[in-house]
Amino acid sequence: MRSEELREALSHWDIGSISSIQALQAGSRRAPKVIVEATDGRFMLKRLAKARVNPDRLAFQHRLHRSLQGSGYPVPELMLVRSNAGSLLELKGERYELCRFIEGRRYDGSPADATSSGSRMAGFHDLADRHTDTAPPGGGFHARQDVARAAAALHVTRPELNRSMCDLLYAAIKTATRNVAPDWVQLPTTVTHGDWHPGNMLFGAWGVSAVFDLETVRVEPRVAELANGLLHFSMSTGGAGDPAQVSATEMDIDVMQAMIKGYTLVTRTPLQAVEAKVLPWLMLEALLVEGTIVLHRKGRFGSWSGEVFLQFVCDRAEVIRQSVDTITELHGP
Repeated sequence: MRSEELREALSHWDIGSISSIQALQAGSRRAPKVIVEATDGRFMLKRLAKARVNPDRLAFQHRLHRSLQGSGYPVPELMLVRSNAGSLLELKGERYELCRFIEGRRYDGSPADATSSGSRMAGFHDLADRHTDTAPPGGGFHARQDVARAAAALHVTRPELNRSMCDLLYAAIKTATRNVAPDWVQLPTTVTHGDWHPGNMLFGAWGVSAVFDLETVRVEPRVAELANGLLHFSMSTGGAGDPAQVSATEMDIDVMQAMIKGYTLVTRTPLQAVEAKVLPWLMLEALLVEGTIVLHRKGRFGSWSGEVFLQFVCDRAEVIRQSVDTITELHGP
């Protein structure tokens, strides 16, 4: 963001005299962020990516954020725009939000951090549930036909990839979806965060100190979010290191158990048997959907070639498939 743009945008908030502004290299480049040092504290200014701005969804996101904030949930404090007492600034065709900066560390891969993450997830679900009726439509990862079509055609769109491995990926997606479908409509739903992984939270001495990036909030079965969280938090590096060091054939069962324990300790409604039944298949589906999207759009993942990443996804999928009974039993009696 240019200095003139920053000065004009920041003039709409009462944060005192500004002493420094520094670019923050985090998240999507389409949504640039800066750290602002002012007499009233330290803040983060974000210009929202135009491609992802849907007015109804954005308004709901901010209402939910402010509701969570008012309930004491650890989301960054949204600062109110002076002119309208709202938390969203619209200026010259752009949209901005300013929140108080929160210090913290990244997930360390420990069961203690996983327990806290599970507890915070349950708290999010319970507090956000009151907003279910006003939430705008939004889809999750289950039974995405566009992803199934992309997986079926992957060997054509990415001819450099092994045909047999592409076929395995597609078959695994169909298997996971088929095992979830009969129970999907009876699963308890709520408003979920939509992107629960270690990169979207910070930790402190007592666990999760901040949950952010609410752009993907949606109504869906809560166990879909739990499955996605278990998938990401059970990576052998804790999801915080070099992706190349993540093992495809290892899942940290202790971390998964800890996360489910944290969820169970806090949730107002205990996990049901039907949720435990579909949990491993939703983990599998979440993995395969994410892997397919990356391969379809980019043909690679970070420093990994497409061939290496495809092999990783297929290997991890097989580990999850072989661990169905173990994962199902993690929720306890």
